[in-house]
Amino acid sequence: MSSPLDARDREILEHLHQAVSGDVQTLCDVLGVTRNAIRQRIARLESAGFVESELQGQLRGRPRHLYRVTPEGLHELGENYRALAVVLWEAIAGYEDSAVRETLMGRVQNALAERFRKQLIGCESIDDRLDHLADEMKSSGFNVESDHSGGLRILRETSCPFPMLADVDEAICQVERRVLEQVLGAPVQFLSRCRDGHGCCEFQVMDVPVGAVQSLESSRGD
Repeated sequence: MSSPLDARDREILEHLHQAVSGDVQTLCDVLGVTRNAIRQRIARLESAGFVESELQGQLRGRPRHLYRVTPEGLHELGENYRALAVVLWEAIAGYEDSAVRETLMGRVQNALAERFRKQLIGCESIDDRLDHLADEMKSSGFNVESDHSGGLRILRETSCPFPMLADVDEAICQVERRVLEQVLGAPVQFLSRCRDGHGCCEFQVMDVPVGAVQSLESSRGD
């Protein structure tokens, strides 16, 4: 599937993502193009859902619009790398030596967990960790929310972050679940999965002491 973004669109999205946000004049200065050209592209990117704007007041002069990349925009930026991700995952999952395969998957799992775990230092309760994890995942482009209603702790992904990988191998779903267990320090189970035809992926976080996950993993062996 071809991307609707051209090279200039990608420059705009990459700059906004790296700078967190930016206005039209900043983009003009960085890219060396006219305000009219930037406005046209921003309007198109905003219409496509790849960029969102916020009106910011100033001490002097008129308010200005700040633009930032949406989760959809981040996903679109990564589109060129998805086919490579599938190839790499197929290579790992297809390893005939089960010990080597599990070692490689474990390394992927640990790397993903460490990416978020270091951002949750200081969050002692499971509730705090869940909410902070949801915020960190959102800032990384995941469509995710934490939900404490109904007496349950739920992490809900409104779209699968690994749709192409999940289509290839169900194991990626288990890797994600175990990553959440490592980061949250509590057992996590599926309530629903996009892979199974549901509208979202829902993970229920169980209420157990931090550190109980390792013994749980050892006992069930999955």
